[in-house]
Amino acid sequence: MNALIFSTLDNASMNVLNHIKENFSPIEKGECCNNVYYEFGNFYIFVINENFLYANNIDEKIKYSSKIDFENYIFISKHKSEAGIKCLTVHPFGNYGKAEMGGKDYELISVNSRLLTGILLKLNEYNTLNNFSVNFEVTHHGPYIDGKGFFIEIGSSDEDYKNKDAGKILMRSIIDGFETNDNVISIGIGGGHYAPRFTKLAITKKVSFGHMAPKYHANDINENLLIQMFKKSNAKYLIMEKKDLNSSERKRILDILSNYKDFELLDPDSLEDRS
Repeated sequence: MNALIFSTLDNASMNVLNHIKENFSPIEKGECCNNVYYEFGNFYIFVINENFLYANNIDEKIKYSSKIDFENYIFISKHKSEAGIKCLTVHPFGNYGKAEMGGKDYELISVNSRLLTGILLKLNEYNTLNNFSVNFEVTHHGPYIDGKGFFIEIGSSDEDYKNKDAGKILMRSIIDGFETNDNVISIGIGGGHYAPRFTKLAITKKVSFGHMAPKYHANDINENLLIQMFKKSNAKYLIMEKKDLNSSERKRILDILSNYKDFELLDPDSLEDRS
C-alpha cells in the first residue's frame, strides 16, 4: 500500500485530490490529522492542515492512525519558482546542509528510485500542456520521515496550481507510474536545480535516478552524504556531470567512492536506450 499525502494549505494538492475523488470515489476508512482518510485501489489518502515541509514524522502519525506501514509516502504539492516556470516535477527530499526548509540537518530521506522515475516517465508521456516542462528536481527540503517518500508537484503560479488539466496529469501519472522495471539505479551529482541532464537520461535511457545533488552543493557532499545518497536510493551507480564539475570536485568525490566496492561511477554512454 502507498500513502498519498495532501495539504489543505496547498492549491495544487487540493486540485489533484479533487480529481481523485471525482474519478475513483475513495472509501472513508477513519480519521487522521483531524481529517478523514480514504482508500482506493493500492492507495490511501491522507490530508493534513499544515505545510508539508515542516510536517516532520508525519509517517508516524499516519501509521499510528491507520495501523499500516506504507511502502511509499507520496507528497502532492505546489512548486514555487521565482522565475514562474510552468512545470510538472518529481523529486526526492532531504537536506545536504542545514535544515532551513524543514527536515533534519544533513539528512536524506529514502526514496523508491524506480517509482520516482516511473512517475517522471508518465508525466512526460501524459503532458499535453503548452509551455509546461517535465523535470526532476534535485533533492531538497523537508519534512523528515523514516519511510520512503518523494514529492510530485505543479509549478509555479496560483493559476497553474489550479489548472485542472495539470491536476489530472498528476493523478494519472501517480496511478500509472507503478509499472515494474529492471532499470539500473543511479544517483546524480552536478547540473542545476531542475537536473536537465538526469531528466533527459531518465526519459531516453534505461536508468532510474534516486537522490540528485546540484553543482551548488557539490562541495557539501562529504562521505556521509554520498553514502546516504547511494543507500537511500538503493543505487549502485553514480553519474556525474563531468563538464559541470571542476577537476577538484570530481577528484574529491571519486576519492570517497574508491573506498567502497559496492558503488561505482557509471558512464551514461553505456546505458541502453528506452524502446
